[in-house]
Amino acid sequence: MVRVKMVGALALTALMGLGAIGPVNAFAEARALNAPATKSTPQETVASMTDNSDGVMSYKDKASGKNFVSEDNGATWVSEEDYESSHPTINYDWWTYDEYKEWLELEKKNLQEMADEHTMVETSEGRFEWTQEMTDQCIAEYEQTLNDIKNGLLVSKSVDGDTECMTTFSPNWVSTTAD
Repeated sequence: MVRVKMVGALALTALMGLGAIGPVNAFAEARALNAPATKSTPQETVASMTDNSDGVMSYKDKASGKNFVSEDNGATWVSEEDYESSHPTINYDWWTYDEYKEWLELEKKNLQEMADEHTMVETSEGRFEWTQEMTDQCIAEYEQTLNDIKNGLLVSKSVDGDTECMTTFSPNWVSTTAD
């Protein structure tokens, strides 16, 4: 007998090759060399940004001790307070290693059952049969995620309460400069 089952976002994302998780654009740190926060930052500002940066950076003013943020690669700066008031904090619920490991054991059983029963899956892309190959691929990706969590990667269970949204963060993605 063939059953139709809806599959969670993680399995489908892995199946579709979109990658269930990806890096979060974290703040790149910048440091002004005794520069006041003005509309434009002096050329002495040292910015450390990655190639995939969205142009957001911050620096700490040495004289005042206040933090300033730029969203346009340093062309203009606002106080950290003003930036935070216009960009509400996102609430992340991060997996612990043990929680993800427990979830993975249940998911392995669910995915294997889907393959064994030749479950038909419906997505926005159409309808297809869930296969053993798909199960194996998902489990391998989930086991890699578990290993990444063990090695310090933060993986979200939810973002602002949305369990269909997943993000990751590693402290190694943030560069800082010494004062």
